[in-house]
Amino acid sequence: MRKLIEFQILDSNAVFYGLNLFELMTNAGKIIADYIRNNYSKSERIVFICGSGNNGGDGYVAAKILCEEGFEVIVLPAAPPKTDIARKAFEQFGNDTVNISNLNDYVSSTGLVIDCLLGSGIRGVPRSPYDKYIQQINKFENILSIDIPSGFRTDISVIPNHTLTFHDEKMGMNKKNSGEILVKDIGFPKDIDELTGPGELLLFPEFERNKHKGQNGKVAVIGGGQYSGAPALSALGAYRSGVDLVHVFVPESSYEQVSTFAPELIVHKLFGDTISTENIDSLFEDEFDSIVIGPGMGKDEASLEAVQLIIEKCDNLVIDADAISIHDFHDKNIILTPHKGELVRLGVQAQRNDLKLFAKMNNLTLLFKGEIDLITDGHFFKKNMTGHPRMAVGGSGDVLAGVCGAFMAKGLTSFESARLAAYSLGKAGEKCHDEIGAGFLPTDLALSLSKILLNN
Repeated sequence: MRKLIEFQILDSNAVFYGLNLFELMTNAGKIIADYIRNNYSKSERIVFICGSGNNGGDGYVAAKILCEEGFEVIVLPAAPPKTDIARKAFEQFGNDTVNISNLNDYVSSTGLVIDCLLGSGIRGVPRSPYDKYIQQINKFENILSIDIPSGFRTDISVIPNHTLTFHDEKMGMNKKNSGEILVKDIGFPKDIDELTGPGELLLFPEFERNKHKGQNGKVAVIGGGQYSGAPALSALGAYRSGVDLVHVFVPESSYEQVSTFAPELIVHKLFGDTISTENIDSLFEDEFDSIVIGPGMGKDEASLEAVQLIIEKCDNLVIDADAISIHDFHDKNIILTPHKGELVRLGVQAQRNDLKLFAKMNNLTLLFKGEIDLITDGHFFKKNMTGHPRMAVGGSGDVLAGVCGAFMAKGLTSFESARLAAYSLGKAGEKCHDEIGAGFLPTDLALSLSKILLNN
């Protein structure tokens, strides 16, 4: 079961990787035709309501097949097709259509109405005239929705008897709003399903004009002591990902360097030379949307005890660098960001099944950093191939941890945050190499990241 946005991401990535979407539309149309052929006779009138998008295109393909087989088919377009493949399906249909204004004329004389009006790309409550079409569709006795009921999860929605949905069930579907749900495979390749791509940028939340300072995300970064630059780079990554406020908590030994790194950073001095359970009390006096723990922290036993305490008291955590270890994760919302050496500390092999098992058993997300990043929450799995070899330079992983924390603070799930962070920062690395050359720095990465996210 997946969110609706995941299917928009799949479509975008499929186009990027050269998949022929018209073949998938043809497969969908054949599945619709098969369903009707197996459940209705040629003596029953079949009415298709086709929208302007690919959902409507599925309907045109099915209608053509049924017409050729001798079914009585009526097609009512709600609007002209607007995508290339929907136009192709409409042109191949090649039969006369009926004006949508005549829809009510078919209510009492139709065996089945097919709802191909609005697909998964719709946002918000359907507006005029689609709200009226939906109300008219609901007057029919037998309704089949394609992929999702039009207006799904809004106050103006088709309420079908059955829904034929493709690839995977959509989150929120149930008997009440979708009727009997039938999930069908239309041939979407698993390898493309598991690759990140430009579609991941659709996950980046839009800025809302009515939000005040802090409402676009408030992140805490805890680290430093052994390596002072690391927490500052994480904080910069978080800021360049669009959050409003970043607080950095560092020991006294790192305070001067971090506090002068960038004027935007809100830096808090913790007594002592290392992170410990005794000096992080001030962290719990404020509320943060996410916390990044570990950059530059070192492997002191007291610091690892502090990580466990933070896990117990907080949620929405990115555990990075030296903080990565076997903890009691308490089913919190957590991302671990290990490279190969840090993965060894978890006793996990850099293999798909091992990564998925560890993530599932601990109810967290793993972002394994490598030439190909591997990302899993134990249920879903993604491979990210963006990036440049120069990103192996020290500090790039610190920026990535801050980016993950920022996306969590902006409301994304741990799995969404990890894959968007890996993809977008990888693209930033490619951009840095093209524009700056082989010697780009982690600070350059952060700036380029902001430009990558601008293109979502």
